Amino acid sequence: MDAIDPVLLTLLPQDIKNLFFPYASVQLWALLLNLLLGFVLASIIGMHFRHYSSAFCNRQDFSRLFPLLMLTVILIITVVKASLALALGLVGALSIVRFRTPIKEPEELIYLFLNIGIAVALGAGQTLAAVLACAVTLVLVTWTKRHNVAIYQEQGLFLSINHHSEHEITISVNELKNLLAKHSERLELRRFDCDKHSFSATFFITAIEAEQLDHTLKLLKDRFPMIKISLLEQHNIAGV
Repeated sequence: MDAIDPVLLTLLPQDIKNLFFPYASVQLWALLLNLLLGFVLASIIGMHFRHYSSAFCNRQDFSRLFPLLMLTVILIITVVKASLALALGLVGALSIVRFRTPIKEPEELIYLFLNIGIAVALGAGQTLAAVLACAVTLVLVTWTKRHNVAIYQEQGLFLSINHHSEHEITISVNELKNLLAKHSERLELRRFDCDKHSFSATFFITAIEAEQLDHTLKLLKDRFPMIKISLLEQHNIAGV
């Protein structure tokens, strides 16, 4: 019987894998676990965004991007963390990418950074830290939203008023400011236009309760019966 080639005797299962996949250094089971866990965490963050966010956007569609973003970042970090050459190549590849989708509100960007941060932790193998950070962050934000901390109580909006009359109008900026200041926490004049028969003005006002806005609108209508009023809020638009 011919002697077995000594080289074949050295081809153990690990050696066979290295023979066909010489650059494979990723633990596939760990990657699979992190991907599944990342999908679950991204889905939870998406539900939190839909229920507690005040961003003026389609929250349903925007939150659907969270799992894809999470899985993509996990894969990238997992692949490049063990190779300096791949990390440098990633920097070079991303340098030609141009992201042109605008993020209009800071809250959207914050939730994106939360997903990216959790994904980086999972991709780096810090699974427990990722789960703990995600849980603590969402619990604290939920508690803050539900208990109406003072920073969220004050409601800022733009008040736009327009009035036209067949008769000559006598109006001053001081009169308007005194009228609006009665039921506003803060008042800032942004624009004022006036002529003999019409005027228009835009104010930024803040209020804690909706009743304050109702009283302000009533005062304006009592003073100018034919006035047109528009309220522009961060996440809501109303016209009167």
